[in-house]
Amino acid sequence: MRQRAGEKSLRFLGQAALAAWFFDLAAIRIGMFDKLPFGMDIRIYYRGVQNWLNGGDPWAANAVVGHHTYSYAGTPATTVVLGPSALFSEDQFVILWLVISFLSAVALIRMLRLPLYWLMFPPIVEALISGNPQIVVVMLLVAGARRAGVVAESVAVALKVYAYIAVLGEREWRRLILAAGVSAATILVAPAIWINYAQHFGMISGRLAQEAEGGYSAFYYPVVLIPTAVAIAFLWRIDPKAAVWLAVPALWPASEFHYAMFALPFMTPFLAVLLAIPLRLLAPITIVFYVIGRYAAAPARARFGIWATDWSAARA
Repeated sequence: MRQRAGEKSLRFLGQAALAAWFFDLAAIRIGMFDKLPFGMDIRIYYRGVQNWLNGGDPWAANAVVGHHTYSYAGTPATTVVLGPSALFSEDQFVILWLVISFLSAVALIRMLRLPLYWLMFPPIVEALISGNPQIVVVMLLVAGARRAGVVAESVAVALKVYAYIAVLGEREWRRLILAAGVSAATILVAPAIWINYAQHFGMISGRLAQEAEGGYSAFYYPVVLIPTAVAIAFLWRIDPKAAVWLAVPALWPASEFHYAMFALPFMTPFLAVLLAIPLRLLAPITIVFYVIGRYAAAPARARFGIWATDWSAARA
């Protein structure tokens, strides 16, 4: 009984410390965004859709904050899927999307059986403030893997193309084909926007990398990229689902801080503490050490088991 009480006390202290860590870092992150328009990311998405529907270039849409310009970089599939946003004014759609994002964050935390204070996990906070579709995407992927199936996954892939990497973890051809097929179907709906995108892909991706200042992943840093890619490959051997989910924050080009949300389904205290810190390259380095820990855990447990057996025998 005393041992169980001690374990509960330690667990409570650990949860309290993690919650305090989240709240402190989230407060700092919120302070860094005090000069940015609330829901800035979804405003840019809305403006991209409006440009397309009015016969203009979606990727000319942007938001200017001080000396910085943030441009629309969604795919044609994203633009088509968000087409119904035209039924609202910009402010109306931003408010609606922020409500959807908050509800998605709550649903995601409940599905993963995490404590409610995880709403203050800094990558979630950043996505909520900016209105980035990231929260909705991760929620749809988790729901798709559990009960909602290929419909939720297909919408997630249409909203964010890198969501398809997480679908790969299911390793089911039907789901992979259907998820990709929904995005491909938008070629038939709006072929002109796809042609425009293909013609200007280099400019769009280059501008995104510049505005993201290299991003938070290892993609633009060869010294870190190689060991990170190797680590993800090794993780695939023992846990394909974890490998594909963690590949996004570790390797995706021009990644943002909130991409760390992809680690939520495989969260550990080690990942939680470090992925809450908004430092470039910290996510891939953390994931490399996570993989090393996964490989070291099994032999360590086996060795500890042997030691425990020997110690019991010696005492007997």
